[in-house]
Amino acid sequence: MAERPFDKQNWQQRNLEGFGPKFRIDMCSPQMGLDGTDVYSIYAVTDSNDVCLTGLSEGGLYTIYNDQSIQIVAGQNNQSNGVDITIMGRNGDVCITAEKNGRVRIRAQNIMIDADEDVDIKAGRNITLDSGSGRILLKGSKMDCDGLSGNLVPKDLQFVSKVFSGTFVGGDIVGKILETIVPEIF
Repeated sequence: MAERPFDKQNWQQRNLEGFGPKFRIDMCSPQMGLDGTDVYSIYAVTDSNDVCLTGLSEGGLYTIYNDQSIQIVAGQNNQSNGVDITIMGRNGDVCITAEKNGRVRIRAQNIMIDADEDVDIKAGRNITLDSGSGRILLKGSKMDCDGLSGNLVPKDLQFVSKVFSGTFVGGDIVGKILETIVPEIF
């Protein structure tokens, strides 16, 4: 966003309170940010120059920024069946992103994903469902399987069977040979 001309900035209403060299509160800064000017920002810095910043902009964006980790812990004295932490998007998406080599990990005794309409899972490589000593149960009024190979795809619909259909070479024999040569594909 472009900066407003200096004569259009109201510097009289700004209040900057410093509490030593490591902590300050800046209120009503007229400098333009990504979502307008700041209503307030709280800034802290460690001896190793790690910054923690929280604030609210005139556009309504509340920001929490921290150079290192953020820990949220709740429920020490809550009832055992109570909700300790709630994250809710009232009128839009909730996005969780782990950049670079990070993973998004969810750990609990039981995990439930509940959607009013669809649940889509997309992976760039593999999806593994492992129930340990339990079972995997798929329920639905219509079940489809679409693939080139594998034990869920009917033999006559597999890639090798389609390639060699109508020839004297059986797709089942070629498929078994390819399974031994390149097992990760078949």
